[in-house]
Amino acid sequence: MNNAIRMLSLVFITLSIVADTQAREWTDASGKYKIEATLFAYDDENVVLQRGDKELGIIEFEKLSDKDQEYLRSKEAEAISNKNIKAKQTWTTRSGLKIVGRLVDYAHGDVTIQRRRGRMYVNDRRFSNLPEVYQKLLPKVIEHFDKIKIPNEQALEKWLLGLRGQPRTFSLEGVILESENGDEYAIPFFVFSTQDLKLLKPGWAQWLAVYDDYRRRDDHAFRLEALAAASMQNQRNMQQIATMNLNMQAIQGGLTSAWEVTLYPMSGNPSPPRWVVMPGRNSAQATTAALRQNPGFTAGPVRRVGL
Repeated sequence: MNNAIRMLSLVFITLSIVADTQAREWTDASGKYKIEATLFAYDDENVVLQRGDKELGIIEFEKLSDKDQEYLRSKEAEAISNKNIKAKQTWTTRSGLKIVGRLVDYAHGDVTIQRRRGRMYVNDRRFSNLPEVYQKLLPKVIEHFDKIKIPNEQALEKWLLGLRGQPRTFSLEGVILESENGDEYAIPFFVFSTQDLKLLKPGWAQWLAVYDDYRRRDDHAFRLEALAAASMQNQRNMQQIATMNLNMQAIQGGLTSAWEVTLYPMSGNPSPPRWVVMPGRNSAQATTAALRQNPGFTAGPVRRVGL
């Protein structure tokens, strides 16, 4: 490769990296709300944007302008989303064990352990075929539910023999991690470190509340997937993804301004943060109205979006 070609390659790579992180102006379908933000991730239903202050907001795909929807169908947007959402993640258990796996959903289901023909099976999968890290986690599950200590393989074998061939089923609540080879494993909340639980647990109640509604449950899963990816990139300083409640069509004429008010849930409120757009002659008036309409929240940053 001659020097000219090498220089052109370096320029192309540099421009590609800049493009990935460059903010652009996004507009809602009404054309009234605009925001400078970078694309973080999207799926068929929702789009996650990141403001300059690193706050994340989520908006429905169809509520964006035609121009923005067209951009989201581009190869550039797809590459940015995939780069962010599919990045490698490392999670930590209470015992300090590291788990490498991309978080993709919440989990609520059963794990059944049984000895058959001298071998141990976990949900009909050979225990010996499971990745080493999951083999180490299984005794923690048994210890948690059966209130016994299983410090080594001999103790695990003794517990298994005590079942006398009968299956033992545990009902787990947690998350699903996708391993590097694409396999998915359910990991219960109780094995995670306190720091990781602060990220993983807040959206659980909302996901469980819509468990029978596949579409809404899928929306919560995507929110969790994006939040986990963003938190890893930002040293876990993310809180939650704010819901972008724009309501621009409801803004009446005759007022000087419209304001985007960031609302954070107060202690005991399981809801995620919100970005709400409120009419007002000034930011204080808009903030007061936002808090009145959204009890259980406290106000954060406010910015004028105007009409």
